[in-house]
Amino acid sequence: MKLTNLDHLLTQAENSSLKEQLHAWIEAKKIKDSDLVFTQLLQNDLQWKLFLKACLIIIEFRFSYSESLKYLELITDLILMGHDEAIFEYNFDQNKWTAHLQNLRYPQTSQRDDHLKNRLEKLPWPYGSKTKFERRGDRAGIELKMFITSEADLIKAISALERVKEQIRES
Repeated sequence: MKLTNLDHLLTQAENSSLKEQLHAWIEAKKIKDSDLVFTQLLQNDLQWKLFLKACLIIIEFRFSYSESLKYLELITDLILMGHDEAIFEYNFDQNKWTAHLQNLRYPQTSQRDDHLKNRLEKLPWPYGSKTKFERRGDRAGIELKMFITSEADLIKAISALERVKEQIRES
């Protein structure tokens, strides 16, 4: 009889404490067998050990159901690509760790994003505006927030945005 993905995950746990944590997480998140189909790609003890270590971090960070599956699939990709303990750098901080995982998985995109972020953040954005570099799906750019209280503020902001437009055109 073939083990289900969930059963296989639980049998890979080396001790009862880990099994209990995984079982509680599976129950709490209502993880279905089909949610972990990608674990069938893990082929050896080292790969499973890394995957289980990642599971514990995900449990500790209390990721949502969808975030948990997203990062477990990403981690499986990284393990299959040959990454090992490097996956766990920055695992003391949720935001740094998830960014690190993305950088490992998509190094060229991360490098392009860093270059674009540096270029866009140096532009002369309107005084008092707030900028934030973001990636939304396959697009990267700046989110811009401005607080306008008068027509004069609006005119100044438009003028500053024209200067930004010219610098973007020149580069």
